[in-house]
Amino acid sequence: MKEELKFHIRMRIYCEEKNFGPGVASLMTLVKEKGSLSAATREMGMAYSKAWKIIKKAEKDLGFSLMEGQSGGSFGGNTILTKEGEDFLEKYIQFVKEVQKYAEERFNTIFE
Repeated sequence: MKEELKFHIRMRIYCEEKNFGPGVASLMTLVKEKGSLSAATREMGMAYSKAWKIIKKAEKDLGFSLMEGQSGGSFGGNTILTKEGEDFLEKYIQFVKEVQKYAEERFNTIFE
């Protein structure tokens, strides 16, 4: 029996370097939910230092800060998305959803 055809699209938004994509979006979503880059990286199984490098590279390319944080202390630190970061993340998610929907429609029409 023939398997059903599928497709996959991976979206990246950038100025010069392909730094903002699904990985950064997932990381930012977890930071927004958990209020902590450390908690987000633990859930993703990613090193904290690697996450900061990824975020900083994306920020440099985009020209604005995506998140900001405060270091530890007795109650631990926290990380929040900047207003620009939150707006950009929302737009990225909306764009990906709309492109995915359009691509599914075209895929189904073409490969029907």
